[in-house]
Amino acid sequence: MSSHFKIALLASVALAAPVAAQQGGQAGSEPETVDDVITVTSRFREESVQDIGASIVGVSGEDMRLHGIQDIEDLARTIPGVENVRTRQNSNDIAIRGVRSAGSGYETSTVFSVFLDDVSVTGSGNIRDFSSADLNRVEVIRGPQPTLFGEGAVGGVIRYFTNDPDLDGPAITGQANGRLETITDGGLAYTVDNATSFIFVPGKLGLRVSGFMREDDGFIDNPSEGEDVNDFETVGGRAVLLARPTVNLELRLSAFLSRDELGESTQVDPGSDPEDLTFAASPLSGSYTDDFDLYSGRVSYDMDWMQVTSITGYYERRTSSSLFSAGNSFGLAPFFPTVDTTSFSTGSGEFEQWSQEFRFVSFLDGPLNFTAGAYYRDRSETSGQFLTCEGCVTVTTPQSENLATRLSETQTEQYSAFAEFTFEVTPRFRLIGGARYVNDTVTATLMQDDVVNLVPQFDGNGNLIPWTETNPIDFVSTLAVLQGAGVGTVFNFELEEFLPRVGVEYELNDDVLLYANAARGARNGGIGNAIAALGASGGDQDVFFDNLSFNDDQVLSIDAGVKASWFGGDLITNVGVFRTTYEDTQIWVNTPANNTINGPDQTIFGMEVETMLQVSENLSTFLNLAVVDAEFETGTVITAAPGGSVGAFDLQAGNQPANIPEFTLSTGYTYTRPLGSNGWMFTSTGSFQYIGERYSDVQNYPSARLDTLESLNLSVELSNDVWSVGLFGTNLLNDIEAVSIGSNPLQQFITADGELDAPVIGTSVNRPRTIGVRASFRY
Repeated sequence: MSSHFKIALLASVALAAPVAAQQGGQAGSEPETVDDVITVTSRFREESVQDIGASIVGVSGEDMRLHGIQDIEDLARTIPGVENVRTRQNSNDIAIRGVRSAGSGYETSTVFSVFLDDVSVTGSGNIRDFSSADLNRVEVIRGPQPTLFGEGAVGGVIRYFTNDPDLDGPAITGQANGRLETITDGGLAYTVDNATSFIFVPGKLGLRVSGFMREDDGFIDNPSEGEDVNDFETVGGRAVLLARPTVNLELRLSAFLSRDELGESTQVDPGSDPEDLTFAASPLSGSYTDDFDLYSGRVSYDMDWMQVTSITGYYERRTSSSLFSAGNSFGLAPFFPTVDTTSFSTGSGEFEQWSQEFRFVSFLDGPLNFTAGAYYRDRSETSGQFLTCEGCVTVTTPQSENLATRLSETQTEQYSAFAEFTFEVTPRFRLIGGARYVNDTVTATLMQDDVVNLVPQFDGNGNLIPWTETNPIDFVSTLAVLQGAGVGTVFNFELEEFLPRVGVEYELNDDVLLYANAARGARNGGIGNAIAALGASGGDQDVFFDNLSFNDDQVLSIDAGVKASWFGGDLITNVGVFRTTYEDTQIWVNTPANNTINGPDQTIFGMEVETMLQVSENLSTFLNLAVVDAEFETGTVITAAPGGSVGAFDLQAGNQPANIPEFTLSTGYTYTRPLGSNGWMFTSTGSFQYIGERYSDVQNYPSARLDTLESLNLSVELSNDVWSVGLFGTNLLNDIEAVSIGSNPLQQFITADGELDAPVIGTSVNRPRTIGVRASFRY
C-alpha cells in the first residue's frame, strides 16, 4: 500500500467512540452514562476522569464488546502512550510512557501494577491476559503510582473490574455473547461467553456466575508440522457472591479460574517476508499451558466520614512449556558448525501469592481528606528450565542433550504502608501529597544450575574457534563456581524505600483543569540466566558475577497537563507532557540466551493528546496521539564483543530503548442511529492505528529496526434491548509486519556505513486480517 494512500486514509478515518460513563464506586457497579465521560475509582473515590489531575483512561465493558477488545493487545490500540509487543497469547510486553519491563522472564516483577478486582496479579516476566468476558471496565493509569498502588507501579497501573450482581435488579438477568471470525491465510476463531445474575434477597444478597470459551486456530504454518501451529484455547469462569446485610456493610466473595493451552509463537523464518507466515526452522511445534486461580474477599464498611475496606486475595498460576528456541538454535550455530543446533526451551513454573490490604478513605466536609492503608504480600515461585539440543550430544563433554539445566525457587515478602492527603486551599485549588513505605525482600535460591561453558574462543586473528567432536565443549556448575568463590547459592535482595508522590490541581473554571505531579517508583532486583552471563563474560569471572544478578531500578517522573471540556462537553481536549528519568534500567539482552541486566540510565520526554468530539447526536469521533523521545544517557558493553572488533560499546549513548516508537496515533468514530420506533438501533464503529518505527533491541541494530504498522478496524451492528448482531473486521489493510526481531550479538559486525549490526535469528509478526460476526442475547 502506498504511503500516500495510508496518509489519506489516516486523515479520513476517525476512530472509536468515547467510552460510556460508569458508576464506579465498588468494583462491579453498573455503568451509567454521564456526558460521555467515564467515572473511575483510581483514587478509591468515584470521580470523572476529567476531574482527576492525572493521565487516566477508562474503557467500559460494553465498549470493549462493541470494539472487539478481548485482551491487552486490543486495549493498547486505543490508548495513547501504551504500546504492546505480543509474540504469543498471554505474553504481553507492554510499555507506558516509554517505560517497559525487560521482558526476559527473570525480573522479580514487571514495571506495572496489574489488579483484578483490587487484588494484585502482577508477577515476573511478561503480563498475561485476563478474559474480557463480563468485565465492568478497565482503568489504565499512566506514569508512576507508588502511593496508592505499590512499588510495582513504576510505569503505571492496569485495573480490571468484573461485574457484580445487581441487587436492586430483577431476580434473574444475564447476557450471552458469541463471535466467529476467519483469519486471512489462517484458520477460524470463535468465542462464547455467558453471565447470569441471581438475586436471592432483593437489595441484600445475589450471585453472578459467568463462563467463557475461546478457540483460535492461528495463522503460522510449519511445513514439517502442518498449518496454523500457533493455535490457542482458553476456558474459564467466574463467580461473585455479593451481600449487603446493612446499608453500611458490604461483603463480596469472588473466584476466577482459567485454563489455557497454546501452540507455537508467532515466529516466521528470519529474513523471510513476514506475509509468508511460515516458520520452517523448527522440526517440531511447541506447546504451552498457562492456568490460574484467583480467589478474593472484600469487606467494606461505610461510616458517615470514612470507608474502611479489607481486601484479601489468593492468586495461583501454573505454567508448562516446550518451545522452539530461535535465539539458541541460530545463535549457537556458529559455535557448533558440525552439528544440528535445533534447540528447545522447556520448563515449568508454579506461582503462589497471598495478599492482604486494609484501606481507609475519608469523606470529610473540611478542606483535608486522606487515603491511607497497609499492605502485606507473600509470594513463592518455583521453576525448572531446560535448554535441550539433541544434535549437540556429540560436541559436549560429558555428552548431554541438555545444554542448560536450572532449578530455582524465589520467595518474596513485602510489608508496606501508605498515606495520601488532599488539601483544598480554595474550592478550585488543591494540593496532594503522600508516600508509601515499602519493605520488599526477595530470596532467590539456585538448587541446580549447570550450563555449557559458552565463553567464545578466538584465534590470533579474531576468528571464532568452534566446538566440534574433536574439540568438545565442557559444562560449568554455576553452583560450584558460586560456592568456590564464597558467594553461595542463596541471594537476598531488599528494597526498603519511601516512595513519594506530590501533585497540584487548579480548576480555571468548571470545564478546565490544570495539574502537575511528581512521583518516584522502584522495583527490586533478582537473579538472571547463568548461560547468558557466561556468554557475556568473555571468561572474566567478575563480569560473569555482574551479569548473573541485577539490582533494583528506579523511576522519577514529572508530568503536567490540562483537561478541558468545551461546548457543554461536546468537545474534550486533554493534553499531558512528562519527563522521566529511569535509573539503573533493567534491560533485556540476548547472548544468545535471554537475560536481564542493569543498563545505563534513560531520559524520557513525551506528550499525549486525547480529543473527543460529539459531532452530532448520532456521531462521535476521537483523535489520540503520543510522542515519546527516549534514549540512553551513556553507552556500555553488554556483550563480550568477538575479537574486540566492534569498539568500546555495543549499547551507544543516545540509543533508543527497545520497542518504544517515537510517534503513535489512533483516530476514528462511533455512529449510532435509531431504526424506526420499534427499539432497534444501528451502530457503526471504526478505528485506525499508526505505530511508528522503533528498534527491537537496545543495541539499535539496523537489522532489528521495525517498520511502521497500520491497522484499520470496522464494525456494524443492529441491536435492541434483547438482541444484537454485527459484522466486524480487524486489520482490514492486512498490514503484516515484524513486531519483534531477535539478533545474535555474538556475531556483531560493522557495516559498510560504519554501523554496528548483527544477523537476525528470530522474527515474530502481528495477526493478519480477520473478518467475523458477533451476536448477543440479553435476558
